[in-house]
Amino acid sequence: MKKLALAALAVSAAMATPAAAQNVTGTVNITGSVAPKCFVLPNNAGNTFGTTVAMGELAQSDGTLKDSATLSNTFATVGGTGLQAQVLCTSATPGVSVTAEPLVNTATADTGYDNSVDYTADVTFTQVVGTTAVHDPSNVPAASTATLTSRLNGSGTNVAVATSGWNASGVLVSGNYTGKITIVVSPGT
Repeated sequence: MKKLALAALAVSAAMATPAAAQNVTGTVNITGSVAPKCFVLPNNAGNTFGTTVAMGELAQSDGTLKDSATLSNTFATVGGTGLQAQVLCTSATPGVSVTAEPLVNTATADTGYDNSVDYTADVTFTQVVGTTAVHDPSNVPAASTATLTSRLNGSGTNVAVATSGWNASGVLVSGNYTGKITIVVSPGT
């Protein structure tokens, strides 16, 4: 009987002792990517910024172009905050280009008169480290370009547009003058 009791006790102990614990491991790999892109803030305003700067009267009382400092100041004052933007890029070294086109009047300019006003577009890009200024004269058809050496500053205005070097020869013909400054910020590497 003792043997039977010992056998029952051994079976009972074997059933009460759990088997050794065995771990199971699962692995979930997660991947993703961010494409190089640039955009305008605030609120991800898309991929455009700008304004219209109505310069008003360009000529002095004698019909020649007002002095450059006056026109540069008028540009800044009339353009106001529209001449600034916050542009961000996911890439480290964006490329930038600036193209200034002269203010042109479609009326014919006879000898001694001018129907075109030249200037230089001065665009400053504020980066995390330093600034880069790009100057493009409107009398040169090609864009002025640069590759920024660091990311555009992540907070506040980081693109600012100004002008300098306003110039025309002769008396300006009457009528409307139009021109523009085009700024392109493209993702780098």
